Amino acid sequence: MSIFSYDSILMRFLNFVADMVLLHFLWLLCSLPVITMGASTTALYYTCMKRIRTKEGYITRNFFHSFKMNLKQSTAIWLILLIIGYLFYLDFQIASSVEGYMGKIMLGSCIIFLVPCLFMALYIFPVQAKFKNSIKNNFKNAFLMSYRHFFMTLILLFIVGSIAILGFFFPPMIGLLLICGGGLTGFLTSTIFIQVFRHYIPNEAEKDLEISGEKFELNS
Repeated sequence: MSIFSYDSILMRFLNFVADMVLLHFLWLLCSLPVITMGASTTALYYTCMKRIRTKEGYITRNFFHSFKMNLKQSTAIWLILLIIGYLFYLDFQIASSVEGYMGKIMLGSCIIFLVPCLFMALYIFPVQAKFKNSIKNNFKNAFLMSYRHFFMTLILLFIVGSIAILGFFFPPMIGLLLICGGGLTGFLTSTIFIQVFRHYIPNEAEKDLEISGEKFELNS
């Protein structure tokens, strides 16, 4: 098979990179009003997970389908997260201004409550992209999933944290993030979320293989 044929490994990789770059700029474009960043992030995960699961290449169509479908709920979720983040910011400011032992207790308390909120925030938009539910139940499920699949959560934190740290301290990474940062993060973390969500949708793997045209191979 020629390396330049459509099904070659090289062409598949180049198509994947092109999809990642396109998705990054779609996410940036739809996040520009800031208030729509929640809907844009939901659409990012919806498109990434569908692309990975079924190898479907309709990036733009899937992105805007999810963006429109989840606009109201995702925007509400985003505003709630902003409020929670602002409250934590105020708490940390107050705790930092208090001297002595009491200040340390207040700071420790803020950190203790911040960790589960970070875990929940990590899952909430992928959960919104995957499951039709109320905002309240999506927050609840995101929280429970983050602890039920704690090892996966640690991997997600490692991926996101590594990208952030490299972006700050490794200059070549800044250029890469400007070109495909959103798409790169979305695709890397979506591989984890797919594995997590399949605990709740047990037949999804078989359906995905049928859509992609692939089959299970049984070991003899």
